[in-house]
Amino acid sequence: MFAISLIVLVIIGGSAYGVPVLEVNSERIIGGEDAPEAYSPHMIALIEGYYFRFLMCGGSIITKRHILTAAHCIDPSIIDGKLSETLNGRIGSNQWNSGGMTVKFKTFKNHPHWDVENIKNDAGILITKNDIEFSLEVRSVALGYEWVGAGEKASVTGWGNTGPRVVGGVVQISPTPDDLQLLYVETIATDQCSKDMKEAAAELWWGPVPDVDPHLEICTFHSVGHGMCNGDSGSALLTVKDGKQVGIVSWGLPCAIGAPDIFTRVAGVRDFLEDVLNESLTEEINSRSLFEGFNV
Repeated sequence: MFAISLIVLVIIGGSAYGVPVLEVNSERIIGGEDAPEAYSPHMIALIEGYYFRFLMCGGSIITKRHILTAAHCIDPSIIDGKLSETLNGRIGSNQWNSGGMTVKFKTFKNHPHWDVENIKNDAGILITKNDIEFSLEVRSVALGYEWVGAGEKASVTGWGNTGPRVVGGVVQISPTPDDLQLLYVETIATDQCSKDMKEAAAELWWGPVPDVDPHLEICTFHSVGHGMCNGDSGSALLTVKDGKQVGIVSWGLPCAIGAPDIFTRVAGVRDFLEDVLNESLTEEINSRSLFEGFNV
């Protein structure tokens, strides 16, 4: 099923995006470039583990207490309905495993209609234990709720796998880059996206893939050898014209083989996002009122 493949992608870098076979010397997102320092101050690396730590996904800072990511990025860290204490984030650094600051999470909210079987409404919010301190290297990103059609110039940053590649004569099958990668892409029409996905899946003997819902998803395509890969899930798709986040990396076929990448459309999950943010604001106001009441 779609869901099983997707979760394998997150946990072990398996084959929902799979191992690319077209560009052995590719060193990037796939096919991107090292992002300039502080280029994406909204980015957060989601990291799992205490002693053995590994990159799970990307995410974006949308307020001082809220991280937007894909629901499938949160699912593996839910134990008995609660968020694992071994999940944390790193902000303010272009390196997922060093520098910047560590963020601890209090709880989470996944979209109430998150459909793991068909990979729809793939959006979730992580709520931090403490306020994030903003700086030149750490800032929130504005959410874009306007309609995004075909032909929109956009960018994505992430720490997803960049291989296979040859380093010092050794073939690295699925290396995770230390440095944040940047790729400029362009959106394509969802009907063309669905057609291209089905054709690519058939060529790979992949079996059926979900239909692309234009109201819930955005598709992008660059070229063969350029695209998203394992570990990029949850990262933000930003429009070049205004820098607003309009998408969340959700799913795709084996990395950069020439098929589109699919993103959760931010406008399609607007009600969910606003409900969570308004709920948190109400809780904060009530908490402050109670605290002030004790100090009258």
